[in-house]
Amino acid sequence: MKRFTAGVALVAALAGCTAPTPDRAQTTLDSVAAPTAVTFDGPSGEPVALPHLPATRIVSTMQSATEWIVALGAESLLVARTDYDRQPSLAHLPTIGGGSEPSAELLASLNPDLVIGWRNRGSADVQRTLAPFDIPVISMETTDTADVFLNLARIGLLVGLPGRADSLAAALRSELRDATAPCAGGATESAMIVVWSDPPMTAGAGTWLDQLLGAACLRNAFADVRAPWSTISMEAMTVRQPRWLITSAGVRPGDRLAEFRSRAGWNALEAVRAGRIIEIPGDLFARAGPTLGQTLRALVAGRGS
Repeated sequence: MKRFTAGVALVAALAGCTAPTPDRAQTTLDSVAAPTAVTFDGPSGEPVALPHLPATRIVSTMQSATEWIVALGAESLLVARTDYDRQPSLAHLPTIGGGSEPSAELLASLNPDLVIGWRNRGSADVQRTLAPFDIPVISMETTDTADVFLNLARIGLLVGLPGRADSLAAALRSELRDATAPCAGGATESAMIVVWSDPPMTAGAGTWLDQLLGAACLRNAFADVRAPWSTISMEAMTVRQPRWLITSAGVRPGDRLAEFRSRAGWNALEAVRAGRIIEIPGDLFARAGPTLGQTLRALVAGRGS
């Protein structure tokens, strides 16, 4: 099974097309209201009570949540990291591995007062194992950009810095607004987000990656797919012939294009033959957090190159 490194992290965490107009893209990214009430959920969506806030010892298995904690200046509250958390300020922390299915025993040994994880089976297993230790496990989703801002508000409360979280949210909204590409005459070009390559998996309508496409003056070739993250057929890709492919970057520039050109099915796509591949750095491609503006700028720059 062939996968892209950033796609592995994203997929593990997530266990006639209607073209988004420029106005829709602007509205989607720029008008997400600040949450009026913030609650916390467990891995199965159940409410979780957190009577002792702010937290003082946190384990985050979710890289975007960790990035928000660092952006808030609260990294001193973290007692571990994942292999994908590469910030220099976290290098001294013990690692819990990839983060998608952490060892509950290892987490308990770190004596956290809170674990933040994805809403998936791995987090549910951790929650059951940690229940005797009275260590709460909360989960967060990042399906769309509204989730991004809601998660920031939640994390701001968790670390006792809600005002700072509000400031970061305002700054991110401004960054997204400034990075949004104007579409001359409302024209857009089709694009497919390659989350996974074998079998092909893409981002459907309403996901944060879909919303960023709209803001980059691109339309999702699979916008009619209602599930957020869907496996699709090679035949569907060949019929739709997206003008652009969006994927995570390889070790060297052009690695992904060379790989697509060498593989049956993918090499039948006009985008591959013409070299219309936008390679996004893996940590941007797989995370919906403080770097959302950088991801949008990378899309806009790749389309213009």
